[in-house]
Amino acid sequence: MADQKELDRVNRVADLIDRYYAFEDAVETNKQNKEYLKTYIHDSAYVERNFEKKSKLLRDIGIAAIAAVVAFLIALIIFGFKKIIIAAAVAGGVLIIGIIVSFVIINAKLKAAQEEQVDVNNGIKEQIDLLDKRTKQIEKQRDDYKKGLASRLDFLSPDYIGNIGTVKEYLQNGEAETCEDAVALLEQNMMMAKLSDAMTKSKRKPLDMDYNQQKEKFGDPLAAIREKRKKKRF
Repeated sequence: MADQKELDRVNRVADLIDRYYAFEDAVETNKQNKEYLKTYIHDSAYVERNFEKKSKLLRDIGIAAIAAVVAFLIALIIFGFKKIIIAAAVAGGVLIIGIIVSFVIINAKLKAAQEEQVDVNNGIKEQIDLLDKRTKQIEKQRDDYKKGLASRLDFLSPDYIGNIGTVKEYLQNGEAETCEDAVALLEQNMMMAKLSDAMTKSKRKPLDMDYNQQKEKFGDPLAAIREKRKKKRF
């Protein structure tokens, strides 16, 4: 393990980087919150679809029909079976009135729901506007902090702030004695990883086996061998 002085150096830089990522996390959280708030915004068509106007109307028509049957039976009792037409008229009137009342009430409720959704939309948009303003403030704070961070990193390039954990690990497990050595080891390992990745990708890519094109591009590999053999003969 590296000495305490070097561990203090890396811890100090790690704390500075953590503060930068605190700004990043706040920005990301605000963006996620914004997308969440958007799910509460709906238009009138959405409200009407979810209001289930048709099913409510059918339910109320059923209730009105039951009321009409009851009114018909009561009218028969009052007027007698000889005046069945009057009883039927009473029942029909009850049914019609019930349907009209139901239609009016349901439309009023739908309108109220749509108006409520408009209020909700406006409230959500206000919250989103405030969130956008707050996000811009945090982004400015983050960018200003990052500008000042470069001069305070001591041994680390701003390009490597995401690798501070690895640098710290090299010091703790004794792979590097100083912070500078740890960064050098990091760069070396990153370069090796890139080379390994490039070699892996090249193996995956099938070689164009058009020999005429390959010969034109790279030359004839046998020419040098023939020339060497010729010289040996003489």
